[in-house]
Amino acid sequence: MLRVTTLYASSARDSARYYTRYLAQDGPEAEGAWLGRQARALGLDGTVETDDLQALLSGHDPSTGVQLGRALVDRIGPKGKLIRAVAGFDATFSAPKSVSILWALTGDAGLVEAHDVAVRATLDYLERHGATTRVRVHERRQFPDANGLTMAVFQQGTSREDDPQLHTHVVVSGKVTAPDGRWLALDGRYLKKHQRALGGFYQSVLRAELARRYGVTWEPIVNGQAEIAGTPPELLAAFSKRTAQVEALLEGRVEAFREREGRDPTRWERAAIAREAAEDSRATKSGAPVADLTDGWRQEARALGWTGERLIEQVRTVGRDAPAPEQPTVAAVLDALSAGGSTWTRADVLRVICDLSPVLA
Repeated sequence: MLRVTTLYASSARDSARYYTRYLAQDGPEAEGAWLGRQARALGLDGTVETDDLQALLSGHDPSTGVQLGRALVDRIGPKGKLIRAVAGFDATFSAPKSVSILWALTGDAGLVEAHDVAVRATLDYLERHGATTRVRVHERRQFPDANGLTMAVFQQGTSREDDPQLHTHVVVSGKVTAPDGRWLALDGRYLKKHQRALGGFYQSVLRAELARRYGVTWEPIVNGQAEIAGTPPELLAAFSKRTAQVEALLEGRVEAFREREGRDPTRWERAAIAREAAEDSRATKSGAPVADLTDGWRQEARALGWTGERLIEQVRTVGRDAPAPEQPTVAAVLDALSAGGSTWTRADVLRVICDLSPVLA
């Protein structure tokens, strides 16, 4: 799954500290890392330092302090509405719960490596196809490719309820350079509009990596994501406390909507209610590092009759006995695309192929 949120320049100081001093302590990797062609051009490499990230989210060169193009300042729109200056985006890649549970109970670093491979493959794709800006040429708007992206990557291993949840926050700077060298704003519409396709691509690479490394197979794909076949339902339920919390609040609010409006919410209204439920139920994380939580996770699993050794043996056995996954036909891909509209983009084709492919060959 991929979730994209907007970061604002007015919160650059707090955001930088949140990622580098808080999130960086809660993951398989102890520090954030820089990625992207534009990051290298700025001399950003290795560990993400708080001051460097704050400078970047404020619209300045972390090395020289020089302002990168137009200043990032909030402004008041024509109707008196506050328009906040966009500093960048947080793209959060989350592994399926079954993958997080297998990692938590076995401690196998290969699972983290597979997740990292999938994240980086998706970021490479984003940099090739989604790193664009906007310029006006002879009163017409054009969208030239930018010279890459500046990204700060932070792995995490826990949910807000301290359950295992392997995921990665990628802070994508809103500043890019045009082909002529000018610093302009990243056109963030690709990242925002196509997060479902990018998330599906991440999931498909992760499935392929884990199938190759561990011989596992997969349950049916739902909304671009699938669980490892053979994962016990009781483990999925036990380590999904945050999901259960959001779903309980969501159902209450959907029922209130029905009573108020006299009808069920539309798909878009339900999605908005779900976002509000997730936001309103967000608790402050305990800050406990993965190392301090691992024993508790394994005790919780043992109480249900499961150990890491038993779980890995079960999912591998299920994988050995499963038939080879079938790749989607061209006709199936075209049928799925046609059901969604009469015109399609590259991202639409990518999304459908990933949704129909248990494991990409």
